[in-house]
Amino acid sequence: MSKAWQFLLLTIVIGVAAFFIGPQLWPAGHGVPPPPQGLLPAYMAISAIEALAFGFAVAFAVFGWSAIRDLQLGARWLNRMLFVSLVWMTGNWWIHDSLHMNVGLDMNRLLYIELAFHMTLLGCGVVLALGLMRLTGYAAAAKSA
Repeated sequence: MSKAWQFLLLTIVIGVAAFFIGPQLWPAGHGVPPPPQGLLPAYMAISAIEALAFGFAVAFAVFGWSAIRDLQLGARWLNRMLFVSLVWMTGNWWIHDSLHMNVGLDMNRLLYIELAFHMTLLGCGVVLALGLMRLTGYAAAAKSA
């Protein structure tokens, strides 16, 4: 089986498992109302997409390092941080939204979720920007100007 098929299969297996296991890992918090019947399909679709994105992140973590490792970014640490950032940016949404439903309107716990997820995603954006600047030679061009 080719790497592409292995990647796809792992994405689907992990994604489907995440979709069904998520509500058991993080049940809806006390006082969280169920969505109106008309919105339930949309919420389920979002949940399925996030679970598949989590599966993709796992597959990328397993198979994607060789693609990032060989990038010529001029700093080994940047390759590692770029890899971690890509995995985190793609895979965190399933956990993030599940935790939101689990804690309900507990403002103290919501603050921790916001800090843990949003702040790390901002850091990932910086890493991606630095990686792209290095990859395109922007940083070198800016130094010579």
